[in-house]
Amino acid sequence: MRGVKTLDNSLRAGEKASSSARRKGGRRSASSRGRVSASIDPLRLLEGIVDDVMTRLGLDILGLTREQVIEALKPVIEGILEQYSSRPSKDSIISRLVATSSHVYMYISAYLLEKFDKLTPEQLEFVASYGERIAAKYMPRLYREALRLGREDLIPLLRSIWEKYGMPTAIACPYCGFRAVTPDLVCIICGRELSEKDVKKAIDFREKLLEFVELYSPREIEDAIAKGYVIVSDSIKPPSSTLSRGDVVLHLTEKERAFLKSLLAEKRRAAEVAQK
Repeated sequence: MRGVKTLDNSLRAGEKASSSARRKGGRRSASSRGRVSASIDPLRLLEGIVDDVMTRLGLDILGLTREQVIEALKPVIEGILEQYSSRPSKDSIISRLVATSSHVYMYISAYLLEKFDKLTPEQLEFVASYGERIAAKYMPRLYREALRLGREDLIPLLRSIWEKYGMPTAIACPYCGFRAVTPDLVCIICGRELSEKDVKKAIDFREKLLEFVELYSPREIEDAIAKGYVIVSDSIKPPSSTLSRGDVVLHLTEKERAFLKSLLAEKRRAAEVAQK
């Protein structure tokens, strides 16, 4: 599973980094740990602790079988075992799982998303609560699942995950509310194809034009009027600006050009009065 493999690498790297200060004996210690981890069957170990782990970590609400939990946690256990120079007790392993519960929950989230075509309400809430960057990669699907399950209450949480771990764009989709509108005016999350009119309404384009006139020089405003378009990112920029990744080009209607001309005239009059 691609998501689990990514998490596997991240967790192992984190575990190795956190234990480096405790490492003694250099190569001898590392080789000793390697022999210990190789001598322990992680599946057999999990068989003996899985019930306790499910209870301690609250995984029993997810509707997974013991075998599925074991399959999901196998990479985690393998990563933990590599950190021991002697055979750990079952209590030590359980304590380590509890201590690294945020990593464990991401493994479980990745497992749920890759193993099941449809999630239960409990599974969806779990992934939304603990999936973090894994959840962000599956955001279009999670949004559809929230709608399918009638869990619109989770959508604000999904939006916050997208903002923190996803690829938020400058413009929020007027239909799903995610900042996920691409330069070709398609929403990454809900898949809607937007018109320029949709986008202008979503960002309060008229207000943005007022800000544009305040921020830029008369020459840059005239350039926008003449060329008939502006660039939209976090604000509106003139055509002379560098087009950055994610920027959206919006064309000006005749009415919008006329509006800019009137604003520019007011700006020039105000400048003349100020000079007197």
